[in-house]
Amino acid sequence: MRLLRSVRQVRSSTYSRNVPVHAISMTTGDELTLESGLEHQLMMSLDRDRRVSWLVAQPFLLTWSPKKSHYPDLMSETIDGEVTVWDARPVEMQDIDFTWKAEQTAKACAARGWEYRVFSGLSRAEEVNLRWLSMARREQPWMPAATVRLRELTRDSAVTFGQVAATDDGGYLLSTMWHLAWRGDLELDLAGRWGEDTPLVWAGAQS
Repeated sequence: MRLLRSVRQVRSSTYSRNVPVHAISMTTGDELTLESGLEHQLMMSLDRDRRVSWLVAQPFLLTWSPKKSHYPDLMSETIDGEVTVWDARPVEMQDIDFTWKAEQTAKACAARGWEYRVFSGLSRAEEVNLRWLSMARREQPWMPAATVRLRELTRDSAVTFGQVAATDDGGYLLSTMWHLAWRGDLELDLAGRWGEDTPLVWAGAQS
């Protein structure tokens, strides 16, 4: 997987339906060139998944005839070596041609022992929340110490976002809180509405 490179040059032109996105992946530590904002949503979702160890955009070309071919949008690999091939396509654009290509791609992937999935997009709330968390995805030098402080705050009682903000005098706890939420160390409902009364819940904590 780590020897694979994108086999398609994504460019923008006058008649392009999509605008290419050049996104930095924390998983690979490098830039991925994507064809659309929907692919960027997918990449961010996978980039946040701690089980995912590698990503490749436009990983290969499938050809069935001179007029029938398909470039899948993304390929991911987990830490256990499970490979998934992805296409990003809104439901309203999954026409007969795409559905046929998706079925054939699924068969080709199954023959290799890979999974194939179609990503149709996040809800508006999920997208906005994911973009917010992505701003805190890079670990900063103060975060290990701030993480210890956050665990101390939650040791004996439930703590909310508002209480963290009231305790934080320099922004270190809040920025660390968002980073931990991006990593998945803190559990947050992406589809939910977050506010001052949202509780800090550590992943794996007993309710």
